[in-house]
Amino acid sequence: ILSKATSVLQDFKTQEAIPTLWSLAVFNCEDADAAVPLFSKITKDQKLSTETLLQLHQVSLWYSKEHKKDSLLSPELREESLLAFISNENRPSNLRNDVLKTFKSLENLGFVVVGEELQDDQTGYIIDIVIGMKNSSKEMAVEIDGPSHFINRLPNGATILKRRQLVSLTNKTLLSIPYWEWN
Repeated sequence: ILSKATSVLQDFKTQEAIPTLWSLAVFNCEDADAAVPLFSKITKDQKLSTETLLQLHQVSLWYSKEHKKDSLLSPELREESLLAFISNENRPSNLRNDVLKTFKSLENLGFVVVGEELQDDQTGYIIDIVIGMKNSSKEMAVEIDGPSHFINRLPNGATILKRRQLVSLTNKTLLSIPYWEWN
């Protein structure tokens, strides 16, 4: 993808560069510096769709947080993409509520529900449930993944990124519960 993208870079527009960068982030391209020319196509002067801003936030996490590089986005664009990302996170489902009730019922075994629908400060992601054990400071993030998180029971790109970024950028273990395993 990257070699093809960079060979036609002069023809790219922002609306094409961001999905290409997002694909590199999903596949966790090891050579993050190779993405620099694509970042140059992104300017704050262009009106970006909500979907593009969501992808841009995940790309920004991949480049600047996962690969520990200086951000190539303007502060305004980083803020705009973060705000779009935060305001777009999904709300609780019946499945999540069922899983939450189950974890709460296990408190006599030492499980503690630390929180639900918590926003992670590092990434902007909403974590469905955070659990812990009594007398322990270690916490586990629990993600309940419904049908929209999968294509033929394989995680889609956004789910791959969320899982990887929550694990690599937070101090929590991640338990992902696919909808078909709960039913």
